[in-house]
Formats: sequence, C-alpha cells, structure tokens
Amino acid sequence: MDLIPQPHFGERLRRLRQQRGMKQADLADSGLSASYISRIESGNRAVTPHVAHVLAERLGVEIGAFQSSREAYLAQQLADAQASLATGNHRAAAEAFEAALAQAAGAPLATAWLIRHSLGLALANLGRLADWRRYQTELVALATDAGSADLLTQAHTGLSNCLRLSGDIAEAYAAARAARDRSRDPDVEPGHRILATIALIAAESETGRAADATRRAEELLGLLDEQTPAPLRAQALWAAASTYVARGRHDEAMALLVKAINELPSGEDVVTWARLRLAVVSLGDRAGAPMDDVACEWYREAAHVLRLTAIPIYQIQLEVVEARIALDKGRNAEAKERSETALARAELLSFRDHARTQMLWAQATARTGEPDRAIAELRAVAQRLDEAGARDLSAEAWRLVAELALTERGNA
Repeated sequence: MDLIPQPHFGERLRRLRQQRGMKQADLADSGLSASYISRIESGNRAVTPHVAHVLAERLGVEIGAFQSSREAYLAQQLADAQASLATGNHRAAAEAFEAALAQAAGAPLATAWLIRHSLGLALANLGRLADWRRYQTELVALATDAGSADLLTQAHTGLSNCLRLSGDIAEAYAAARAARDRSRDPDVEPGHRILATIALIAAESETGRAADATRRAEELLGLLDEQTPAPLRAQALWAAASTYVARGRHDEAMALLVKAINELPSGEDVVTWARLRLAVVSLGDRAGAPMDDVACEWYREAAHVLRLTAIPIYQIQLEVVEARIALDKGRNAEAKERSETALARAELLSFRDHARTQMLWAQATARTGEPDRAIAELRAVAQRLDEAGARDLSAEAWRLVAELALTERGNA
C-alpha cells in the first residue's frame, strides 16, 4: 500500500479533520505548523510517510486512511475523470486524466488506451492542440503494437483531426488516408469507419480536393443505416453538407443540415445539437442568404446552449459568429472588436478558424477606414494558407485581396 498522492492526500486530510470538528491548529505542534498543514490540505506540499503517521495519530485513525493500492487509486482517478468529462468540465477532466496517466506506467493496453483517448477529448475541447497531438501519437503507437485495425482506425482518425486543426494539412491528409485504409478491415466497427471517412472528407476539402471530397460524401451517406447513432448520423450529414457548400450546391447542403437537426434530439448530444444550428447560420451567410426568423431562432438556441457549456473553444467560436453577423448587418466597428477579442485567444482557435477570423477582421478594418492595412493582412494570411496547403481557404483569401484592392482603386 502506498500513500495517496497529492492533491488527494490533502483532500482526505481536510475531510477527516472536518469530520472530527478539528481546526488545522489542532493538528499542529512545534514540528508541524498550521501553515504547513494548510499547504498539505491545499495539495501544495508533498507528504512523507513520517508526517502521514503523525497526522493519522492526531486524527485518531489508522494509517490506512491515507493509503491506497495503486490499482484502487487509478480506478478512482479514472472514475472522477470520466465524470468530469461527461459533465463537460474538460479542465478538471484533463487534470484528472493526466494524474491517472502518471500512475498508469505498465498498465494494460485497455487502460492505457482509455486514458489517452479520453484525455485527447478533453484537451481538444480546451484547445490544447500540441498536447492532444502528443497523446494521439502515443495512441497510434499503442494501436500499432496491438496490431488492431479498429484501434489503428481510431488513432489515425484522431491524429488527422488534430493535425488539421493545427494547420498541418498535408500530414492530416496522410493520417486520414491511413485511417480510411485501416477502416476497410471487416473487424472495424461501423461507427469508426464513418468517423474515418468524415476525417478524410475534411482533409480532402482542406487540400483543395473538392471533387474527391464530394464523391467521398456520397460514399459516407451510403454508410449510414438505422443502426447509426443519431449524433454520429448528424456529424456525417454535416460533413457531406460541407462538401456541397464548397461546390456551390447550397440548397442540397441546407437540406442535409436541416435533416441532421430534425433527426438529432436535443437531449442526446446537446453540443452537436447546438453546433448544427450554428452551421446552418454559417452556411446561409456563405450562400449570401439573409438570416430569416428560423435562422435567428436557431442561432439564439445554439448560443444559449454553448454559453451554458462554458467550453472555452465554443465561447470563442460564438464570438466569431457574432462578429460575422455584425459585419453582415453593417456594424463594422463591432465586427472588428469581436474579431479582435477572438484573435486575442488564438490558442483556442483551430488553424482554419484563426485564418477565417483574420479575414473577417480585415474586412471590418477595410470598412472602418483602413483598407491598406486590411489588404496587407489578407495577403499575409493568404500566403500562410498557401504554405500550409490549405488551398480552398487560400483561394478565398486571395479573392478577398482582389476585391478590396479593386474597391480601393475605385475609391481613389
């Protein structure tokens, strides 16, 4: 049996002390000050076996109250971490999974996989892309050692998504291809095959392979059946709709998104439910359609839900959407301010969202009287997108450069 590690030792000490109606001073003496007790309870001071025995004696408990087997402690850590993840407390979940990982050396494959996979989900929602990439790479290594096609499909799918959000477009495409190739194995779960296809569609779109992405979307829709869970089905319809937007097929895209919204009950996956509504609003904007009453209501519903989740990346995404709405309504100063607020939290924006927000800021800046500054920023963004291989987005940036330059020339 080992001592419970910090900060859990401190939490156990505080609980035992309070149960006995004791103050920190009641546990102190000349060799163990009240401030030292306070630092132990807050988790900021390590505990030696000698100090643990002294505290147990003064509390009138056996030393076992401060001990736990490695397996029992790890199980408790994982239970706490999963509870935090389920309730959307991603910061607490990440801390708990990282603490569990520190105790999991030599753990069975299933445990090692669970910790890293769940930790990756928490880190993704926190925008900690570099850390997510590190653990996702470890998942690829675990899956390779296990020789499991299903695990390899999952690992490469997650790695592709992480790389794409980080702006490593070519590597993301390679990882997505690997995931899709592995997913052809008959032992791979249908849901994991669908997710691999979604990842490949996203990577193909980013690298300018719009025609391939559209063909892949038809393949994706063919993978859906009555057994496909509603949240996954919604993601698939969303992915297919995105390819239609890139090809100018806005009506078909809107139909798929509305279908996804109607098929996904609000209580089944509330975050996807809200984000789908934002996707419809964004699609309408890209298609040049004004926000009607239905779109406005969907936006209000989505914003309300995403604000309640308090997930940092969604708070910033809302700021970006509101900046876009302000620009569309001619509230240019507000659009500039909101885009600047989002860009100040760049670590929470994916590579693509960051570029789009810079483009939005440039448009607002041009409209508020600084066209030269806006054009210079857009050129820099377009060049970075070219270097990253994000061809579809770089084309959009260069188009905006041309439009602003023509407008400025016409006003000269």
